[in-house]
Amino acid sequence: MARKTHRPDDILWTVTAADIDAVRSEKQDVTLGEVLDTRYPRKSLVKLFEEKLIHIDGHKATPKDVISDGDEIWIAMAKEKIDHEPIEMNLHILYEDDDLLIVDKPAGVTVNSKDQVSIANGVAYYFKEHGIKRKVRFLNRLDRDTTGCIVIAKSGLAQSLYQQQMDDNTFEKWYMATVEGIVEADEDSLVLSMERSADGIHYEVNPKGKETRTDYSVLYRHQSQPVDNSVNKSKNSVDIASKNVDIELSDVDKSGQNVDKSVYNSQECGYTEVLVRLYTGKTHQIRVAFSYIGHPLVGDTLYGAQPTGQPFQLRAQKVVFIHMRTGERITVTA
Repeated sequence: MARKTHRPDDILWTVTAADIDAVRSEKQDVTLGEVLDTRYPRKSLVKLFEEKLIHIDGHKATPKDVISDGDEIWIAMAKEKIDHEPIEMNLHILYEDDDLLIVDKPAGVTVNSKDQVSIANGVAYYFKEHGIKRKVRFLNRLDRDTTGCIVIAKSGLAQSLYQQQMDDNTFEKWYMATVEGIVEADEDSLVLSMERSADGIHYEVNPKGKETRTDYSVLYRHQSQPVDNSVNKSKNSVDIASKNVDIELSDVDKSGQNVDKSVYNSQECGYTEVLVRLYTGKTHQIRVAFSYIGHPLVGDTLYGAQPTGQPFQLRAQKVVFIHMRTGERITVTA
């Protein structure tokens, strides 16, 4: 429903000559829809226009309205009903702005499962307590025993824009894992087609499946010693980078300080710690990829690893994205 007052998370900007020139063709007039298409995914704007939440100089607008240099554009964020049962939970918040909430997911809890308490319930409670009247929209998913960065969009517009960044790999997802055996290649790109197996539980490499890409770099190789599970924690939280640069291995905390050092059983074949960048988001993708090359995650018995008495350790260690309002490159580390 349309409203007349601004809220802090609304989007306000003034049309510039550069905005007009970016879309101007042979015709003289430029429409609001044409300019908005250069900033946001079109599908994310449809509902906002339908609910009359986009304005020009305070008046309700349509995509066909002609705009000029100096016009004030106001995109009001829709108020929604929280779509999960709010249950109080001790959330470890890594980052928050008007459009995103990023929390550090612990092991042993699902992201969003029916008939059990999940991260979605904790986020719903946080939204309720802080007056955030929005649905809970997850931009990534993590297995029950995977820890680290879980990203929640606070609006449909943010969800569409950051999903677009994920699709074009502007939104980076980095993991740390410990795998069985000594991985020989210092780095590699595993491009594999995967699909759900016949048992409905496993995923497997299958040429009929969806293509996935999993890149990795070796951090450490250990010969037949207890595993130092240094993928559980990191001492950094949020780093807003000043330059548009890619993550290098030097960004990863290798000091071993302030980490939860859970010791695994010794592995006769040794083990390797790897830094992983995930380019696609198939279920169990990292687990399947490393199992396929003969190096399942330590403790991941579902994919052929030796039992250790503890769940496998995989951590969503870092995400990197372009802030939708400021254009800054943001790095968030768990």
